[in-house]
Amino acid sequence: MDIYITQNSYYFVHRHFIKFFLRDNSHVIYVVEKKRGILKKYYEIITSFGVMNTLFSVIMECIYFLLMLRKTRGLTASTVSDQNINNFLENKIKSGLYNRIFSIGCPCMIDSSLQEKYGINIYNLHGGIVPFQKGRFSPVKSLHKGHKYLGASLYLISNIFDEGSIISQDYFKVHKKNIILNYNKVLVLSSDLLSSFFEGDLKKLPTKVFKNLENNRS
Repeated sequence: MDIYITQNSYYFVHRHFIKFFLRDNSHVIYVVEKKRGILKKYYEIITSFGVMNTLFSVIMECIYFLLMLRKTRGLTASTVSDQNINNFLENKIKSGLYNRIFSIGCPCMIDSSLQEKYGINIYNLHGGIVPFQKGRFSPVKSLHKGHKYLGASLYLISNIFDEGSIISQDYFKVHKKNIILNYNKVLVLSSDLLSSFFEGDLKKLPTKVFKNLENNRS
């Protein structure tokens, strides 16, 4: 049985990842941000995506909510604040029912010590090429920095934010700098990367991508 830790977004999350959430014996945990506050959250979204892209995303969220509401009602899910997620997660692990945990767009840090304490793998599926593209909205930040490549990473979490033992990574070359277009391409790639992981197909980035991003960082 798997646990998925994510946010309850229909446009950015469910339309790409619901096929995993609907698997037998899966439990979805929606994390609600309390520490940052709603005003700070939306301020960061607007400053990252821009006003027009934010409005577009809100409209698409409403559309996909209507399109996917019936499917999401079939999920086994819980809603927890970012302040209580680690305690809630530990109680879930203690039940002994779950084999793996996947964090997908979780807005807070998961306690990595739970892995060794309970002998369970906690994976983070991050929309960025770590260690070069970290943090919230990393595809958008990477576009602003002029990165030539965007991608996705699946790794085991550690006590360092957006770092850990890399399991699988994939990428694509940026052709147009449209923010929403590229952000959604990263989400599609992330979904494909997780599908490949379940099929036993692990991806590795070519040396040229690492070298390019390393040079860009320096």
